[in-house]
Amino acid sequence: MARKVLIGYDGTESARRAMERAVEMRGDGDSFAVISVAPVVAGGPRGAGPFMPGDTPADHREELAEAKAWLADRGIAAATIAAVGDPGTAICEVAARDGFDTIVVGSRNLRGVKRLLLGSVSDRVVHHAPCDVLIAR
Repeated sequence: MARKVLIGYDGTESARRAMERAVEMRGDGDSFAVISVAPVVAGGPRGAGPFMPGDTPADHREELAEAKAWLADRGIAAATIAAVGDPGTAICEVAARDGFDTIVVGSRNLRGVKRLLLGSVSDRVVHHAPCDVLIAR
């Protein structure tokens, strides 16, 4: 049975592993989409706007183009989805809205204070996804 697979991508090594896993699990008739979410930073530096440098919607569109090309080189024609907001929440909302069967995301294995401050996209997705989730390590 063909699946709709949503891959979370942010240009990191863990996101590349997620794409690799998605390619490995591909079946006949599966369709793929890649989502990249520019996180909004509340209370950022005055005048800096809601995005961190290097993490703007334009940067995420570039990441989507990179992911789309990488998948195309492996014979997969993937749709791309650009979003803004909390990455874990946005991934789950898109999966629910568009009827995805599987979400594939990477895990950065954040520890301690970093995990507390940055949160974990993979944790949020696992706990709130409307479908199966594969976390690539």
